[in-house]
Amino acid sequence: MENASKALVMAGAVIIALVIVSLSFFVFKQWADKGMKMSDMTEQEIEAFNSKITPYLGQNVSGSQVNALLTYCLSVNMAAKKNGEEYKAITVNGETTLNIDSTSITRVTTGSSVTYKVEEEYQDGLIHSLTITQNP
Repeated sequence: MENASKALVMAGAVIIALVIVSLSFFVFKQWADKGMKMSDMTEQEIEAFNSKITPYLGQNVSGSQVNALLTYCLSVNMAAKKNGEEYKAITVNGETTLNIDSTSITRVTTGSSVTYKVEEEYQDGLIHSLTITQNP
């Protein structure tokens, strides 16, 4: 009887060890998938990401175009935060500010006589930051 009880204890220990190892692999896989990095993006994905912003860059951008850009950046940042892809977040400085924690935007002035200069900064190939200044 003593041998049978030792065998049951050993079998239980083996099963517990297998469960722990399986859970470790599962947790690691989930964690690794969440922690995607910019390096996981292909050149085409980077180009596609940037191509949605580049039409709004330049010296004489209208206020309505800037507001459309701000709306797009807000949606990108909210999706990036939700999906754990902080590397995709776009920071906006100048006439208004926007970061990954922003939940709303302050729109810029529109009108036929108001234009803005929109400049970009890159980080690892992605547009990472925008500076918006009103032209005199």
